[in-house]
Amino acid sequence: MSDASSKIPGALARYRVMAFITGTLLIVVFLGMLRYLPGLDDLEATLDPVMFAVAQIHGFVYMVYLVTVLQLWLLMRWDIPRVIYMAAGGIVPLLSFFAERRVHAEVSAQLEEAK
Repeated sequence: MSDASSKIPGALARYRVMAFITGTLLIVVFLGMLRYLPGLDDLEATLDPVMFAVAQIHGFVYMVYLVTVLQLWLLMRWDIPRVIYMAAGGIVPLLSFFAERRVHAEVSAQLEEAK
């Protein structure tokens, strides 16, 4: 196993954790946006301070998520559309969960082939 391929399992594990955390925070932020629907004016004053904090946390977590995406992408030597797809997982609700499942399956299959 080469030096780069020995780093792949760790990079994959970090990516999986960050995809789950980022996706979960994004769903919370998305659900928090429901307070702007007509008729839910009472929620706006209650949720604004909380949602501001959650949105800020998501922003910082998304930056860490991007680092894990780039690390795995570079180790796997994938093409540009793949990194765009993976990075979009942090800004498109639910996509990080689908991307994580797909990426995990593909990387695991490639690692099994290499053995």
